[in-house]
Amino acid sequence: MIRKKNLISAFFLLAGLWPCLALAQAPPGGFSSSEIYTRITTSRIQRYKIVVATMPVEGITLADSNGAAMRLRNVIADDLDFSLRFDALNSHLDDYSLVSLSSAKDKVDFAGWKKTGADYLVAGSFFEIEQNPMVEIRVYDLSLEDLVFLKNYTVEFPALRRIAHRIADDVVLNVTGERGIASTRIALIAPVAKDTYEVFCCDYDGYNLIQVTKDNSLAMIPIWTSNGEKISYTTFKGGDADLYTEDLKTGKSSPLIASKGVVDMAATWCERNGFMAFSSGISGGQEIYYLRPGDSKPIRLTFAHSMDIEPSWSPTGMEIAFSSTRAGNPHIFIMDADGLNLRRLTFESRNFTPRWRPLPYGDKIILTSEIRGIFQIAIIDVSGDNFIQLTTDGENRDASWSPDGLHIVFTSDRRGGRENFEIFTMDWNGNTQRPLYSSFRTGREPAWSPYLER
Repeated sequence: MIRKKNLISAFFLLAGLWPCLALAQAPPGGFSSSEIYTRITTSRIQRYKIVVATMPVEGITLADSNGAAMRLRNVIADDLDFSLRFDALNSHLDDYSLVSLSSAKDKVDFAGWKKTGADYLVAGSFFEIEQNPMVEIRVYDLSLEDLVFLKNYTVEFPALRRIAHRIADDVVLNVTGERGIASTRIALIAPVAKDTYEVFCCDYDGYNLIQVTKDNSLAMIPIWTSNGEKISYTTFKGGDADLYTEDLKTGKSSPLIASKGVVDMAATWCERNGFMAFSSGISGGQEIYYLRPGDSKPIRLTFAHSMDIEPSWSPTGMEIAFSSTRAGNPHIFIMDADGLNLRRLTFESRNFTPRWRPLPYGDKIILTSEIRGIFQIAIIDVSGDNFIQLTTDGENRDASWSPDGLHIVFTSDRRGGRENFEIFTMDWNGNTQRPLYSSFRTGREPAWSPYLER
């Protein structure tokens, strides 16, 4: 049995495995400034201008119903703006000037709303049906002066933000044909006591934070299963580094891979076929294995007798990216899903934590790279071309993609100082970097969920 003190050392060795290896060596020769400070400025995404009208309250007697209507409107506008599918104009417009513009059913002031510069209008109203609060949401194409979406939602005031997220996702889908991410969630680890880290989960915007595990141990590397119903994580609660899953509906924790005296870590699921890849030391060195759904015997993929960890499936399920020390310093490699056709992706500095961009893109990998002695988030084409640094302030690591491939969540110490990490998000091209709202300013190793069934 490993003693508690040794568990602490092991946790920080593994959770910051490549940073520890890299900092023990001399800093790299450095990339050219044109390589590491270039920002990606082009995008294939069409953004529509949208405005969310004030939602009148009709016949609802519940307390603070007017305040609830305003909060619902604000969250919808924030969600739409964050989506990168829309530019929400509400923050740029004076509410007093909008009050005079009718958004009532069959009485929409199309000419007035067009003058705001919006392409679409989100309108609605609160009402009651058999004492059940409801909200009707209508979306209008202002150029066509046509209703393009209408739906009624039952409103539970304690779950107002969840309803707003659902509405925003429906607007995104019905206007653009793409799924929205406002109803997705983010898993992370955070300390709850001295030497104790647990898995937490929150909405995509940081609200509704809940503690997922209560192992009174050291949790690390939370990853969502492909259906979003469970979170896998590495834990030392059994004395070794083992893989467990936590069922978010039942709260039941179950061992996934638990080899006695062996480090099992960093599970990841292929959304295409449900295969699980992970890293295990069962052969002596840390190697990459995979497991088919329903099977109990893992299949070994790498045989380099080096440190091979952090697998990440390509969105097609045909390839796996991973971190390896087989070339000396940690670097990113890609192999076919059967372990063949291995190729090296990075050659400069030290690189780790690869995460493949989801479809419909799938053309890039996000990673952590040591640049001028400090770890930063970077992006690179799967061909190995176009390495671009996305972060510059403080130390940044542990990036994860949103399921639409348009956003990145990551860990940064830019506000708290060295090693005082918290969770940030940014656009896929490095723009709009901001802290994730949460009830406390701490957290590491965030993982964005897949699209979740509602």
